[in-house]
Amino acid sequence: MNIQEYIESGKLELFLLGELTEREREEVIAMAQAHPQIQQELETLEEAMFAFDELTGKKPSPQLKDKIFASLEEEFKKEEAPKATPAPSPAPIETKVVKLTPWKSFAAAASLVAVLASAAAIYFAGKFYETDQKFTALLQDQQVMADNLNQVKLQYEETDNRLDRLVAGDFRRVEMIGETLPMQKDAKVDVFWDQKAQEVFVAVSNLNSLSAEFDYQLWAIGKDGPVGIGLVNPGEKFTLQQMQAVAEAGAFAITIEPKGGSQSPTLEKLVVLGEVA
Repeated sequence: MNIQEYIESGKLELFLLGELTEREREEVIAMAQAHPQIQQELETLEEAMFAFDELTGKKPSPQLKDKIFASLEEEFKKEEAPKATPAPSPAPIETKVVKLTPWKSFAAAASLVAVLASAAAIYFAGKFYETDQKFTALLQDQQVMADNLNQVKLQYEETDNRLDRLVAGDFRRVEMIGETLPMQKDAKVDVFWDQKAQEVFVAVSNLNSLSAEFDYQLWAIGKDGPVGIGLVNPGEKFTLQQMQAVAEAGAFAITIEPKGGSQSPTLEKLVVLGEVA
């Protein structure tokens, strides 16, 4: 048998931990007696287990060690006793004692529990971190939702206030359409104007979206010509967008202007026009 393979088979460790059957124990003892390399490996493993136990477990008393060694020595002597007729008084043979500590199994079990506990701690720490991250993301989402809800609430209150003013005031509706103009045939916007209060609101029914470099601009056309009174947001449909005050106007119009508006309208980009009745 290959001695190195026998050493690496794990039987020596199980022998020291007391986990072998009686037959297997006898085999290990016989191999240790026949092969000094196995005997040396047993001693090395035993010393390592003693050192580990001194760090992790309670140190056995000298009496317990002596008792174990005496028991092991007696067991070795039994194994070495000649099975045939005794020969005439041979020269005394020095017997090497393999120190056996069955209680080492408790130390091995304790080390295994420590490893499992460490692995469990790492696993649950990872789970806790993952849960904490999800909880933080949930709180952030809730905060965003709360902010959006507050924004919608403010917009609703503002619209409700404008509707109250629209109902309570003396507003005239000026319908502006793009049917007769080349820019947007389906464009439709309503202007609500209270001349006495000089208030103007715009309600978009249909306006095409514009690229980022352009805006829709509302114009009040009076005796002194067109006056820009505000930018119209095409995305805020069926809401009331308040414009600047207007005291006098015969018509209203919307044109497409460079971002931010212009001092005078670009008539080539006239979108809708409506006269005050």
